[in-house]
Amino acid sequence: MGFFDLFKSNKDKEETHYDPTNIKVTDLEKGYLLDYDLRTWTVNKMCEYDWGDNYFTREFVLESQGEKLFLHIEEEDDLIITMSKELKYRKLAPEVITHIENNGKPPKQITHENVTYYLSEESPGYYRNVDTSDWEELISFDYLDEDEEKCLTIEQWDDNDFEASVGKKIKAFEISNILPSYNQ
Repeated sequence: MGFFDLFKSNKDKEETHYDPTNIKVTDLEKGYLLDYDLRTWTVNKMCEYDWGDNYFTREFVLESQGEKLFLHIEEEDDLIITMSKELKYRKLAPEVITHIENNGKPPKQITHENVTYYLSEESPGYYRNVDTSDWEELISFDYLDEDEEKCLTIEQWDDNDFEASVGKKIKAFEISNILPSYNQ
């Protein structure tokens, strides 16, 4: 150990897992700032989904000027990034809600705001806020439009507890100027 190493803090000695001059969307953490759609957003929450077989995805809750977005990152074979916003469950078409009430799960096809979405995947898994160690069980119903660019997701948390979101796939370059938190 050199003389100057005596004055370095433990934090200085930790290895950075990314290039701080070129932070990518896959490097995001809670507290980071980023630019998307001509606005600066703060990452206020980081969540993790466990889909089994050692397959995990991440979701970040972004906030800017009182608006909230969900940034979902999936790294399986390719990098898939979606940006979505909450869709009030009651705003789904009445026939969708009736189908769920009668069948215990959503239909294979949903039309919302003149866009038809088709069930792409039904995935049971577990969810947690990374600030806690508590996992919650859920089933995610993922829908894509015909061009596979727009997405709609319905998550079932309990027998009669459903949440929905609607959004689109985006490219990594649409998120820019990522800055780490000063608290890191």
